[in-house]
Amino acid sequence: MADRASPHERVLVFVPTYNDVEHLHSLIEEVRGLPGEFTVLIVDDGSTPPVRLDKQADSALLFRIPSNLGLGACTHIAFDHALRWRYRSVVRVDADGQHPVGAIPDLLEALDSDGVDMVVAERTNRHDGHGVRSILAKLVRGYLSVISKLMTHGRAPQDVNSGYFAATAHAAEVMNEYQLERYPEPQMYVLACRRELKIKEIPVEQLDRKHGSSSLTINRAALLMYRFSIFVLAELLQRSRIA
Repeated sequence: MADRASPHERVLVFVPTYNDVEHLHSLIEEVRGLPGEFTVLIVDDGSTPPVRLDKQADSALLFRIPSNLGLGACTHIAFDHALRWRYRSVVRVDADGQHPVGAIPDLLEALDSDGVDMVVAERTNRHDGHGVRSILAKLVRGYLSVISKLMTHGRAPQDVNSGYFAATAHAAEVMNEYQLERYPEPQMYVLACRRELKIKEIPVEQLDRKHGSSSLTINRAALLMYRFSIFVLAELLQRSRIA
């Protein structure tokens, strides 16, 4: 029963980054200050120049990808590492400072309750903002949310685009059976629900971005919706053949 002693034991916190480096060292320090046994894994997704950690961050792990492959590849790398070294759970935190590190214990507490496999941070202020980019983001979120709800009979998270999540080793193993795309969040949550994993949401207020800017453009938004639509069609066809 020692393995169930605390939800904060043997937790891998992975931080995917593509040229978002300014906040990395302070983020590592924030995680290091949390109560529990945490390991930080920085996944450098082809940054130019490559990410380098100084000696103050020697407790963190760094994995470099030679070229930019996207968040799906970063997530698989983190899941592979967590499974290889028998971590109890995995948490993703973005490098731009928007995910409040102080909420990690809340995610883990929720993960340790009621047989939950994944906990998603529902960003309570995700609809804030003005301007063309904000309107574009709302349209994309709305489309992905509606389709995800339909695909999962309403079981998908409300904030299906949230990249702030915690997952058990079992959930990581299930997700590693599939190829996660460049923007994997809605795909991952849909797959989790359709594979009977239990997902829970907790409210979290997203912080202001400390470094960089949103990569969402009209072209990227169209590509994101297109790729997700292809995934949905492939999933429906596959399940219909099995049935």
